[in-house]
Amino acid sequence: MTRKLRIAAIALAIPPLTLATGACQPDTPSQPAYRQAAAADDEFRLRSDVEAALPARADAFTADPTDEDARHAYADILFKLGNMWEADEVIAPLADPSSWNVDDLQLAARLAYLLGDYTRAETLYDRLMDLTEAGSEGHADATRGLTLTWYQTNQFARAPELPAPEDNEGASSLLTYMQAFEGEPYGVEWATDERISHLPMTNDITQPGALPMVDLEVNGQTVSLILDTGGDRLYLDKGIYESLGLTTLTNREARYAYTGGATVEEPLGVAEAVTLGDVTLTNVPVVGATWKEIGQTSDGVLTTQLLKQFLSTMDYDNRRITLRERTPGALAEVMTNFAIPPLEAPFFMTTTHLMFAKGDLNGHEINYFLDSGLAMSMPMIVVDETVELLGLETNDIEGTPYYWTAIESHGLNGLVKGATQAMGNVFVEQDFFWEAGFMADALMSHQYLWPLGSWTIDFDNMTYYFPAPESEE
Repeated sequence: MTRKLRIAAIALAIPPLTLATGACQPDTPSQPAYRQAAAADDEFRLRSDVEAALPARADAFTADPTDEDARHAYADILFKLGNMWEADEVIAPLADPSSWNVDDLQLAARLAYLLGDYTRAETLYDRLMDLTEAGSEGHADATRGLTLTWYQTNQFARAPELPAPEDNEGASSLLTYMQAFEGEPYGVEWATDERISHLPMTNDITQPGALPMVDLEVNGQTVSLILDTGGDRLYLDKGIYESLGLTTLTNREARYAYTGGATVEEPLGVAEAVTLGDVTLTNVPVVGATWKEIGQTSDGVLTTQLLKQFLSTMDYDNRRITLRERTPGALAEVMTNFAIPPLEAPFFMTTTHLMFAKGDLNGHEINYFLDSGLAMSMPMIVVDETVELLGLETNDIEGTPYYWTAIESHGLNGLVKGATQAMGNVFVEQDFFWEAGFMADALMSHQYLWPLGSWTIDFDNMTYYFPAPESEE
């Protein structure tokens, strides 16, 4: 069976933050403290392992909420499960600007970042930076955390406050880029007082393997881009990047599923202006992608960081992407477009752009990575750990390293659908399941999303809005 593959689960360009596991309690409160890591954590491999350990930690916390070790252990296992909202509530009393415990600060700061509470994340990472010594794991985590937090809040100008990185890998490449960046990124200029822009989808999005394509202008040149929330910054084919004469601030090496796992070198630059219909972004970060030379037909990728500058709606029914300013009034306008109140799905975001939401797979609650750029007939990808957890049978796809498996039910909470197929052995990361510190069980993509009618991403409230399913009554 022939299937068109263009897997754009953009590689994790930034290593996830990790919790320190040291176990030393100071005699005085003037030194940083650490919590005793649970030995059982080393035995966690599958989701079932973590779920089995949850009741004991929950009981210990409930029995004595003043036991700080029990509180931290409970918050940590909730984090691993992807229950970020509850984990944040549990750990919050242990982490503030006066906290001395490195592990509490790391976990609380990480959760604040995941949930889009960037003000709190910055406060906690600042405290972690002050508390830890240069060269320590905690100090490195604080540096990565501040880099990411300032990246999400467009505070590139603050990057020089951090020491220049010793290498140009992972978070270091992002920090190097931000330190070389001049001016404020992502300036927004609306062409009309309505402050709304519609980008028509120019292709048939219902075809297997088709992704929405839209036209926009980069420095005055029209380009056709696919929509892919698995990407971070604006991706432009290297040939177009070079023809536009974009200024390169630094370079990096990266690996992607769409390159077959091969490492490619990418220039990281900046475009003066990107016009998306009736709105223009100025001073826009750009990645020069190895793209057309490996068979891609579009000019690049419209990615999460571009969508994040707006209240963005993927309006599949009307075949357009609608961009609004990020204001309560604009959100209220979106709500009026739903005949009945929409289904709201909270999400969290790790690294620079990877968005996750809770959902169901064969009756088991899991964490779905929402990556709209999977160009294939199947709606989703599963990792090997999920296949093992659910006892799924795999079928090799001849001539490829991939396999497919039959699924009985799948979908986000409240939007569960029936039988389908999923692909496996796609991610280029060695341990995608645990790489972010929590379990990344599966990827959901375009073939699931477009039949829902529309998908609005609200980064202010970290919530997706979908048309509510029709009542079966």
